[in-house]
Amino acid sequence: MVDELVEHYEAVIIGAGPGGLAAAAALLDGGLRRILWVDRRFRGGTLNENYREISSNTKVGLYLEAIRSSLACSEDVARATEPNAWTALDRLDHDDTCQLSLAGDLICMMVDGLCESDAIDKCVDEVKRAERSPESQTPTPTPAPTPTPTFTPEYRFVLDDTWNIAMVHRRVVARRLILCTGSRPIVLDIHARYHPDIRVIDLDTCMSRARFASELPENETSTVAVVGNSHSGVLCCRNLYELAESGKRSLGIVNFHRQPIRFAEYREEGIVYDNSGLKGATAVWARDVMGRLGRSEDGHDILQVDLKPAHDKEADQGEEEGLVYKRELPRCTHIVYAVGYEPAPLPDIYVDRQRINGSLRFDMITSGFRLRTADEVEDEVVAGLFGCGIAFPEKVADPEGHVEAAVGVTKFFRFAQRVRDVWAG
Repeated sequence: MVDELVEHYEAVIIGAGPGGLAAAAALLDGGLRRILWVDRRFRGGTLNENYREISSNTKVGLYLEAIRSSLACSEDVARATEPNAWTALDRLDHDDTCQLSLAGDLICMMVDGLCESDAIDKCVDEVKRAERSPESQTPTPTPAPTPTPTFTPEYRFVLDDTWNIAMVHRRVVARRLILCTGSRPIVLDIHARYHPDIRVIDLDTCMSRARFASELPENETSTVAVVGNSHSGVLCCRNLYELAESGKRSLGIVNFHRQPIRFAEYREEGIVYDNSGLKGATAVWARDVMGRLGRSEDGHDILQVDLKPAHDKEADQGEEEGLVYKRELPRCTHIVYAVGYEPAPLPDIYVDRQRINGSLRFDMITSGFRLRTADEVEDEVVAGLFGCGIAFPEKVADPEGHVEAAVGVTKFFRFAQRVRDVWAG
C-alpha cells in the first residue's frame, strides 16, 4: 500500500527565480491545478538577490509584454493594488532599458501573486533527491526529521509514471518535475600557472558596486585583470573604471578578450546578437569608454589585450593564449573571470535506481532531458523531466543565423509558453 501521507502533485517546480516564474505561469495557463513550487528563499532568484544594481539588457516594454503573455500573470496584475512593481515599470519609457532592481521587484510581485493561487503550494525547502519510479512498489524508511550535512534522503516508490521527490523536510510524488535551478559564474584557474599569488575576485562581487570596492586596498595601486568582454565583463570594467575615476582607489584595468565587443543590432526582421550583444546603458558606456581608451595604461585607463592570435589563424589557440597570459598577467594584482555561467548543482536524480546527473543532456528545443547512451546513437528521453531558465534555455537563431542560448526573463517566458502543452500533456 502506498503511504497516504505522501502528497501527490501534478507537477513540482524547483526554483523561484525568473525561470521558475515562467514555468509556474505556463503550467497554470496549461490547466494544471495541483503544483508544488519549491525554493529555499523565494526572493526572486539570483537576478534579484545579486544583480539589482546592474543595468538590464532588456527593454522595459519587453518585460511587460512577457508578463502579459501569461493569462495567470495578467490576472494577478489586474488584481494587484497600485502602485506596485508593474506600475513602476509601466511609467518608464518602454523602449529604454532599466535597472535590474525594477525587474527583480516585478518578478517578486508575480511570484507572490501566483503563490496565492489555489493551484500552487508554496514550499520553502530544498529538494535533495528525485527518483523516477520503477514498476515495482517498494516501501523504504522515511527520512530523518533533522538531517545532517551529509543527509541522503530515503524515498518510497509509488507508481511507474511518477517522480518520488525527497526534500529536507517532506517528500512528495509528481508526474512532472521542472528544473529551474539557476546558474553560477564559471571560475577558471588560468592564473595558477602564470601568477599563482594573484587574488581572485568573485564575479558577482565585482558586478556589485556596493561590495567590490572592499576587495581592493585603499593605500596602494591595484591592477585588475578582467577576463572576458561580454555583458558581465564590460560591467566589471565599468565598475572598476568608475571607482578609479572617483579617486577612492588607484587602479589599473587589463581586459583579456578573444573577440571584439559585440553590440546588439536592432532590425525590422529582429535583433542580431540579441542574447550575446550589449544593449542599453552598458552598450553606450562600452562604445564611449572602452572603444575610446584603446591601449593606454596611464591612470585608470583600460588596457585591451587580445587573446586571439592575429598572425596565424592555424596556431594552437591554447598555446598562443598561454604566451599572452605569461606576458601580461604578472603585472596584475587581482583577477576576475567574466567568462559565462554554468548550471547550479542539481539534486541527485535517479532513474531505475541509477544516478543519472552526469549523463543528462538538456534538449534546448523541447525543454526535455535525454540520457546519453553508451553508443551515443540515440539518447533515451527521461519522461516527465523538463528544464527552464538560465541553466536550461531555448536555442534560437538571430536574423543572421547566429545560434545562441535565449537568456533573459522575456526569453524564459517565451520558451515556457511555447512548450507548455508538452509539460501539461
